[in-house]
Amino acid sequence: MKVFGWLVLLVSVVPSVVMGFDSRRVDQIKLTKQCPKCDLSEADLFGADLRQANLQGAILVGVDLENADLREANLRRADLSLSFFWGSSSEVGLQANEGGANLRGANLQGADLEKANLIGADLEGADLSGANLSSANFQGANLKGASLVQANLQQANFCNAIMPNGTKSTTACRR
Repeated sequence: MKVFGWLVLLVSVVPSVVMGFDSRRVDQIKLTKQCPKCDLSEADLFGADLRQANLQGAILVGVDLENADLREANLRRADLSLSFFWGSSSEVGLQANEGGANLRGANLQGADLEKANLIGADLEGADLSGANLSSANFQGANLKGASLVQANLQQANFCNAIMPNGTKSTTACRR
């Protein structure tokens, strides 16, 4: 009987460990919009309303944020590497200052990042093709190897950013 009890416990615990996140955390972020420093790696947040969510320092590696609304979300020091953002809206959100968000290799294709604050963000190898980056602030960000094909870069600030070709930008430095 003890073996059966341990087997039931093992079967109930292993799926959440294998998936890399606790489904209760996903429910928590959707309900309370508070999940600082939590691990949501590989979570499915497709279409989630995360407006004004506090995800500061959260681990969001490989998260599906397709069509998610991240407007005014706090993603300072969050790790969003290898995450998928197709069609996401984050107007004025993605606050990446104070150390910068890790968006290395993230798929931000077609994302609405108008007026996004991406100061110091690591976007190396990220796919920003077709994204709306108008008036976004990339000051000091790392965009090395990033794809900006057909992205709207109107009035974006790339002051001291490392551009996709590896050079440091001095354009749009505002005093």
